[in-house]
Amino acid sequence: MSQHPTALSLAPSAHQKAQPSPRLNALLTAVLGFGLAVSLVSGPAFAAPLGAPTISEDVLVHEATEALHRIAPVTAGMSHEVQRVTPWKAGTRVRFEPRFDGLRVLGADRLVSLDQRGVPTNVLARTLGVASVPQSTPSLSSGEAKANAHALLATFYGHRGELWPARSELVYVATKPARGDSALRLVWLVDVSFSEPLAIYQVAIDAHTGAIHGHRPTLFEARANVYPTNPSISDVEEVELLGLYSGATELTGTYGRVVSCDELDDGGFGGGVTCTEKSHHAEADSEGDFLFEPDPGSSDDPFAEAQMYYHLDLVARWFDEEQGFDHDYPTEAVVNFDYNNAFFGDIDGDGLGEIAFGQSGTMDFAYDADVVYHEFGHSVFGRIAGQTGFAGADEYGMEWATGGLNEGTADLFSLVLTDDPRLGEYAASGFGLGAAIRDLEEDRHCPTDLYGESHRDGEVFGSFGWNLIENPEFGAALTGDYIYGAVAAFPSDASWADAGEALVNTAAEMLEAGQMTEKQHAIVTAELAASGLDNCGRVIPLDDGQEPTLLMNAVSLFSDTLLPVGNQFSLDAPEGTYRLRFRVKEFLANDPNLAWTLHVRRGEHIVHALEDLQTPFGNFVIPVPDLYDFAIEGEGDDFELIIDEDSDYPLEPGATYYFSLASRQDGALANFLASGEIRVDGDAYIDEDAIDNTDENDGDESNSDNGCACAQAQGASGGTSLSLAMLLVLVGLTRRGRGGAAGLS
Repeated sequence: MSQHPTALSLAPSAHQKAQPSPRLNALLTAVLGFGLAVSLVSGPAFAAPLGAPTISEDVLVHEATEALHRIAPVTAGMSHEVQRVTPWKAGTRVRFEPRFDGLRVLGADRLVSLDQRGVPTNVLARTLGVASVPQSTPSLSSGEAKANAHALLATFYGHRGELWPARSELVYVATKPARGDSALRLVWLVDVSFSEPLAIYQVAIDAHTGAIHGHRPTLFEARANVYPTNPSISDVEEVELLGLYSGATELTGTYGRVVSCDELDDGGFGGGVTCTEKSHHAEADSEGDFLFEPDPGSSDDPFAEAQMYYHLDLVARWFDEEQGFDHDYPTEAVVNFDYNNAFFGDIDGDGLGEIAFGQSGTMDFAYDADVVYHEFGHSVFGRIAGQTGFAGADEYGMEWATGGLNEGTADLFSLVLTDDPRLGEYAASGFGLGAAIRDLEEDRHCPTDLYGESHRDGEVFGSFGWNLIENPEFGAALTGDYIYGAVAAFPSDASWADAGEALVNTAAEMLEAGQMTEKQHAIVTAELAASGLDNCGRVIPLDDGQEPTLLMNAVSLFSDTLLPVGNQFSLDAPEGTYRLRFRVKEFLANDPNLAWTLHVRRGEHIVHALEDLQTPFGNFVIPVPDLYDFAIEGEGDDFELIIDEDSDYPLEPGATYYFSLASRQDGALANFLASGEIRVDGDAYIDEDAIDNTDENDGDESNSDNGCACAQAQGASGGTSLSLAMLLVLVGLTRRGRGGAAGLS
């Protein structure tokens, strides 16, 4: 196929269904000490008969409310508001948001699943402790909260300016307790925007203490796309535009509205891209057609508007007709402006999300339909999953799941439409990244391949979905139904374990409803197990040669604080083990003073306490290593920790050892935020003869020191998907000096 499109014909039509053609995210470093613990309650499940009558939404809400109140009775001051009713192929999900004293309670949404007959089958809820609720009158004013949030993130990321004035709302959040009921905390939820570089965040600030409980980006950039129709793989074709309003001479219709950005505010995002004037460059000819030649370097390119409208209508129409999802308003898309990316977010402060597509030289992101499908997928995830979760923290350390699940879901919906595992072949040229931005053909595993960055972590979910799509016994259509139903069952601040539980339960529901065959259910079950998503924990075993690589962050504001990476590691020392080795194989950092500390514990994982750290901008909630046996400070790579019978910390065969790494500042950081990545592995050296002789001689150890045959785990690659060259391009990491070995003897 030609690498350079030459012609396009587009004709309007109001009612025909379009057919799909065959075919790095802001880094979170603040943490949040609250989340969602769930209790899953099963009820009766019935297969829906063929031709079952449609059940009204009022009846479904009534049945869901009754089921919820049986599990989580309403107490004084509490109520439940319906947040969203999501129909899907095997039933309905009804999501409730608790209210206390009239204020929303975040992080404790309740979810009731009903089958096709309207019978509740599962209730997701947890008990909220309201005996010691903080005073509902805040000590911190709304203005102070807005100023603190803006100042904090301006310092944190080096942002300037704003797109629109900050907004704030007083809410309660439910903490994630280690034991017992979750408590409520009064916070200001602040939405802030920045113009240089472009960014929008939501920040949670304690309304009494000023503690910063976390922040999350609410603008999702498109460094991960799909390529159904773009100049890299297809010629320009004449297609039919659907959904245009009757008699429309501009690209405005039922599902979308496309405009160009003509006037830019000098203080705008990305160095001057706040739209103060919008217009339509694509106007219908006398026949009602929109026939234009590609002109990707032009700022008034009508082809970009027509290309955008076609794919925006296609993806929005697919979600409406196949999944019953509709935004209830036409989604606005903004094109033809100087910005080297594409994104979804509220860029004009109207409370609604827009998708915006920039240009870079002669490359126009609007030409890549991958971008459209991916970005629209973000808008769907935010609605059906009710996402309110921030970067999390718990007793294991940092928790980055919500961002990874969001990006992975956006990728997966794109794959369903495009039927191709490669993402961003055309858009990749805008970043100088070669053939594609991501390729989900390669299998990933949870938690081994988790990294701590949302696009990278999302590959775990995306590759799992691609395995279903490419299986001829399963396919894209069923994958779309399955993923939509599962995402609608995610808690609003879902962990990977929460997502896995929803995926397992959704497959069972679809089997029960006749939406999935026994063979298809077996395929899902096998893929869930192979990907680790059915039981994705917070500890990565190193016993089978895994070499996980994780992102490590440090903030100059926390000069004396250790920030743990997203997962811990474990090594078994079975009977017969005489030596255990944990190794830091590689450490790359973008700051010479970024170092690390290793914590070790035998028998149980390292436990982190959530502590408040005071700063000039308020207090941060940080996970701090609390329960461990010993710690070692390191500052480079090729480091080995040896544990044997002669070490000060003697080896105990039969035990499991746990390891946790955290960033450490070995001097002043050059920038406010420093990042690095660290790759580890481990080995257990086992005397197989000693094990055999012990069995044969009933405990006789006389031969245990004779020329042993030692079994050592081989150091195979754990599937790191970001090359060193790519890493250097993206974050400018450099290798630190060697760290040596620690024998503890």
